[in-house]
Amino acid sequence: MGAYISSHIFLSNTYSSTILIINLLCRQSMKINRPLKFFLYFTIICLIGLFAAYSSALPIHNTDDLQLKYPALVESIYQNHSDNNYWQEESLRNEFEKQIILIALADVSDDLSDCYQALKQATKQKDWQRYERVASDSLLFYMSYTEQIASKGISWLFGERIENNIGAPSNKSIDAFFNASSTQARLEYLQALLPRSAQHTRLYQNLFDFYLNSKNISRSPKFTAFAKQDKKLQQKDFLLARLQISGDISLQMKLYFESQEKELYSQELQEVIQLFQVRHGLKPDGIIGKNTRYWLNISYHERLRLMALNILRLQLWAINKPRMVLVNIPNYTMEYWEDGQKVFESKVIVGRSERKTPLFTSKLDSIVFNPAWNVPITIMREDILPKALSDSDYLNQHQYEIIPSWRSKEVIDPNQIEWESITAENFPYKLRQKPGHANALGLYKFNTPNKYAIYLHDTPAKYLFENRNRTYSSGCIRVQKAEQFVQLLMDKSGFSSQDYDRHHKEQKTSVVGLKKRITLYTMYQTVWVDESGFTQFRKDIYDYDKLSKSKIKTKYFHFQ
Repeated sequence: MGAYISSHIFLSNTYSSTILIINLLCRQSMKINRPLKFFLYFTIICLIGLFAAYSSALPIHNTDDLQLKYPALVESIYQNHSDNNYWQEESLRNEFEKQIILIALADVSDDLSDCYQALKQATKQKDWQRYERVASDSLLFYMSYTEQIASKGISWLFGERIENNIGAPSNKSIDAFFNASSTQARLEYLQALLPRSAQHTRLYQNLFDFYLNSKNISRSPKFTAFAKQDKKLQQKDFLLARLQISGDISLQMKLYFESQEKELYSQELQEVIQLFQVRHGLKPDGIIGKNTRYWLNISYHERLRLMALNILRLQLWAINKPRMVLVNIPNYTMEYWEDGQKVFESKVIVGRSERKTPLFTSKLDSIVFNPAWNVPITIMREDILPKALSDSDYLNQHQYEIIPSWRSKEVIDPNQIEWESITAENFPYKLRQKPGHANALGLYKFNTPNKYAIYLHDTPAKYLFENRNRTYSSGCIRVQKAEQFVQLLMDKSGFSSQDYDRHHKEQKTSVVGLKKRITLYTMYQTVWVDESGFTQFRKDIYDYDKLSKSKIKTKYFHFQ
């Protein structure tokens, strides 16, 4: 199969090679001898002929206006195989279409939806020759996508999108499908490309169910009224239509509510709204205000896109480890899983929009009791020093020490510093906050070594966990139930309650290493399926969903 790629590269560069040789002749024609000049002219004629043959061969299998991404490679595959019917089995076609439709629906590639539509059109017209070329070309693109998702997925699915020119897939992938011994082997190859997780399966099923139940009711005016208990419900018909589109009521339920008094906001309807609010991370008070209206008015097409986009994102988190900590940033939650079971959960606080919590994978390897806090330079300059420069006692009140460097044991007396010449930008020292209840890290820090210097920790500002939107940190993750989490981890590592008490009561900093390191994922899932089977949606706090959407397309993608 390596020959296919080599021939593709050779043919693709034919025209460039011709131009280079012509330029060479023009520059050197007076300097070369006659035999060499004859050889060069002969080479040009051959190259031009080969390029013309290559160019004229491609349109034979063209698909209307759809341009193949790997035309030479596709031609090489079919020319070098006696079996030119890779896609004749319906099961194979269905499996492939089931996978690429997610990329089309997620709207992260400007042209893959056109490929899917071309495949469905070819099926409808029974144009199997056209289907063969489009499917094989699309598969090459999809192979390359799956090979690179681990390294480029964060970029592709969080704003930068999938560029059309992502390169050809590896010889190994091409061989695995096109040189497979049977249709069943090809089917198994395609099936292996999907992540194997219950969450992936449930979310895909919910997406398809949502499509089937809502495809004929996708248009309705937006609901713009305000509603609360004991008040007249304006635009009730709009509200019911929006709830049917979102999948929160069936047609029968819609008819039932319509049979009630026209402007009655009944207790039953309020309960539907409360469940809707829970499903979208809102306060379940039954009051239809700005935030509830926002989610009510999300279009049917946008819900499909968000569901598909988050299915693709699941491929980034290999959530099948025996022990793992999952932090879902837009849901403000941390979960600890063992052997496929969730054994602990806590609210968290994550980075604000200008200091986002990054997406990364690490290992939780130890617990720090009574941690000191080495203040990051950005926080020192932007948050702490401006206050210290306006209040001479600020550093002392908040237990900050001035040190020459992170490893230094020397502490500099603030009175020895000429503060009149100091600004936040030219401050030549570091700041460290002493351990204690007032420390920004609280009483516990969870070490998770990574290039971002991000970790989980306790916090003295417990009141912030009562807020539904919790983007307050400078990137690190504050854990509400930090003490319970420490006790759980120590128990799992074989430590006794007396061991915990001893470390907890000590005033100095101490470190407890875990018996086994725990995989940590910081995730960004704005859509998922909960334990009851309901599709949950969350606010796109960092605008990643918005950035992932095409700015070119003016039409919505549809199933066929």
